[in-house]
Amino acid sequence: MRGRSRVTEALRRFRREQSGATAIEYALIAALIVLALMGALSVYGNTAGGLYSNLSNSVVTALR
Repeated sequence: MRGRSRVTEALRRFRREQSGATAIEYALIAALIVLALMGALSVYGNTAGGLYSNLSNSVVTALR
C-alpha cells in the first residue's frame, strides 16, 4: 500500500504543476507536426523519389 500512496501522491503533484501541463502541450504539438510530416511524405514521397531518380540518371548520363 505504501508504494501505491507514493504513486498517487506523485500523480497529484504532477497534475497540480503547470510545467507538467506545458510538457504535455508541447508533446501534443510535436505529435501533430510528426503526423503532418508523415502525411506530406506519403503524398509527395513518390514524386520526390521520381525527381531524385531522374536527377541521378541525368548525372550518370552526363558523366559518360
